Amino acid sequence: MTCEMFPSGRLVDMTDCMEDGYTVHQTYVLEGKVTMVADVLATNEHAVKALSAALDVPEPFIEADVKEIKERRLESHESTKVKNEINYKIYVPPGVDHEDLSASVQSLASEGAAQTAFVNKMAEQGVKVDKSTIVAPKPKATKAVLVLDKDGKLVHKPVAPVPSPAPAPSPAAEEGGNTAAIVGGIVGGLVGVAIIGGIAYYLLVVRRSKES
Repeated sequence: MTCEMFPSGRLVDMTDCMEDGYTVHQTYVLEGKVTMVADVLATNEHAVKALSAALDVPEPFIEADVKEIKERRLESHESTKVKNEINYKIYVPPGVDHEDLSASVQSLASEGAAQTAFVNKMAEQGVKVDKSTIVAPKPKATKAVLVLDKDGKLVHKPVAPVPSPAPAPSPAAEEGGNTAAIVGGIVGGLVGVAIIGGIAYYLLVVRRSKES
């Protein structure tokens, strides 16, 4: 196994693929989105820098993908406004509690130091954000394994595990299913014959005896 194959989740032993000075940390990845209205569409770099400033997390530990949310504009003065959606992924650095960091993300939507830092950093980059429009739901937390170099810099980001394919049914199970179908067909046939025989008996015997 190489360092490019580090799994998410529980760490067992990866020392053989480590370079000198590298350390492995079990942590969490926070994933979610922040929406806001601004005068322009921010770039991914803008979002990373603003989140880094607001959350006090180094930029290499943050990924962001920004897209515009197109909505019907009801007011003419809103024609110059752009609704931004920032889809982010934050690798929780060593020594940081993921629950505390999650709370900091959610605090972007309310007055406080995190929101002020976020809005100011966006403004420095030419993006004027209407802070009253910021929405920041609680992110999803997933366990992960990070690799850091001797300076504490992130050198490996975990890859999401590939789900295992569903097991194929065993021959015994298929045979059992076929047997059940055959037995069911035979029983159904016998029941049908019995019903037809009963009707015929009624018409030929019982009904004639009554008529006679």
